[in-house]
Amino acid sequence: MHWEYKTVSENLIETKASQWNVSKFLATLLLKKGFLEKDEVDNFLNPSINKFRNPFDFEMMDSVVEKIVSAKNNEEKLFIYGDYDVDGITAAIFLVLAFREIGIDIDYYIPNRMDEGYGLDKKTIDYIHKNSGKLVITVDTGVNSYEDVEYARTLGIEVIVTDHHKSVKDEEEDNILFINPKLSDNYKFKFLAGAGVALKVAQGVYSYLNEDFSKLYQFMDVIMIGTVADVVPMFDENRIIISRGLETLKNTKIKGLVYLMKYLKLYNKDISTTDISYFVSPLINSLGRLGNSKLGADFFMKTDDFEIYNIIEEMKKANKQRRELERMIFDEANKMIQQKNDPNNLKYIFVASERWHPGVIGVVASRLSVKYNLPVAMISLKDGIAKASCRSIPGVNIFNILKLIENKLIRFGGHDLAAGFIADEKNLSEIELLFQREIQVHEHNINQPKFLEIDLELSVDKINKNHINDIKKLGPFGLENKHPYFLDRGVKIIDTKFFGIENRHFNGFLLKNGKSYPLVAFDLSSKLHKNNKDMLYDIIYYPEKIINKGEEFYQFRLKDLKSHKI
Repeated sequence: MHWEYKTVSENLIETKASQWNVSKFLATLLLKKGFLEKDEVDNFLNPSINKFRNPFDFEMMDSVVEKIVSAKNNEEKLFIYGDYDVDGITAAIFLVLAFREIGIDIDYYIPNRMDEGYGLDKKTIDYIHKNSGKLVITVDTGVNSYEDVEYARTLGIEVIVTDHHKSVKDEEEDNILFINPKLSDNYKFKFLAGAGVALKVAQGVYSYLNEDFSKLYQFMDVIMIGTVADVVPMFDENRIIISRGLETLKNTKIKGLVYLMKYLKLYNKDISTTDISYFVSPLINSLGRLGNSKLGADFFMKTDDFEIYNIIEEMKKANKQRRELERMIFDEANKMIQQKNDPNNLKYIFVASERWHPGVIGVVASRLSVKYNLPVAMISLKDGIAKASCRSIPGVNIFNILKLIENKLIRFGGHDLAAGFIADEKNLSEIELLFQREIQVHEHNINQPKFLEIDLELSVDKINKNHINDIKKLGPFGLENKHPYFLDRGVKIIDTKFFGIENRHFNGFLLKNGKSYPLVAFDLSSKLHKNNKDMLYDIIYYPEKIINKGEEFYQFRLKDLKSHKI
């Protein structure tokens, strides 16, 4: 990992601090993010629900809203069909909660990852038909379910497709109602999660019916969890969703979330996007990864204490099992990679096994892509069928690569950097050759060094409450809005304790100028020296506020470390 540190002119910092009416510290961080104009800074520092885009910028929103309102007026039953991951579950539950608030008869269906697979299918439509459903709204899925939409129509069921994935077709069907920012010419923000697209549909309906939007926004924490889980860019509407959602979570209306926050010891804490992505999302997602996605959706809807408690217990069991499977698959995949002819000269990773659980390979593919800085295809084999999760790196569009070889695939879909496919196992060798051929086109983007950009050089013993408050104004953090990173030199790391799978993480204390400060470090254990006691390190870090048992303190989260050179 290369560290990159570029200074900013002191005169520019002072000028902008005065213009923007912020501290020099905050002005420096804003300049590092590329801001120069006051109106941009004002919008960024003050994400407000009043700045949401007009949902009717979507070309088909008028028709979609009219269809939903017509079903409401005719007392017809609606079904929300959601994907089985956190984004799909939260999108589905949000629409159920929001529409029930305004008297719409609505239910939800979440498919089983193991038995039903991805996307709308005929068995689901038959179930909805049997249960008197007249209108189906897909969330976080459905963009490529053209045949299934037509089948639904033969049964008298209308389908509205809301999604944020790319289409495998070059042109869309004119007769399908869809809301998808990636397929819209007029809607200028392309990076909503599936949950965010569901929010736009609800905004459209509420606006049309002149309903009180406070009834809608009381469930913004549900949308926020899905948005964070799907790792979308943290700007524009996503920034509004996450900011408002984190505030809503403090006084959530979802009883299950109250219990889950207490179990995770996040209750009454200043919760961050990191807490959501590291702790909340994996627990909810674990049920779906191992085949029981509907239970993850039920978690948001239940109000009985005993039922909620039982679901959280199931989450804990599933998450433990998921971690064990993840460790096993990661180890096996690493061995396969090391057995390649020249593992240090790899251009991509393409590995398969009958032992691998299809619900977990996506997590492992992400870890491998980060570790090796390469595109990865991980494949689970069963009964002659290959199910793959693919992850990529900047500059290598994995979705486009799959599109170029789609004639060898049964099904594929996803995003630029995260996609998946299903294929006949007998075609895997040919698929890998095609995969390799297309990767070679992007070879100039492979094995590029990773850079960690430093915002400021600042000793840990100089951090104060004002710094923390200024940093918070820049959040929420994530893709396209990274946390500010700070450099300190000549720091000791003491009293370390290791935790996590393979003890990849550690906590302990930083020692600087005779004072100690609590720290936590994820995936950095391998960088600590065995004879650590007398070592000095240069560290990249950021401070965060922690509230534990009513006591407030600061800890430092390490992003990287190196031996200090005098």
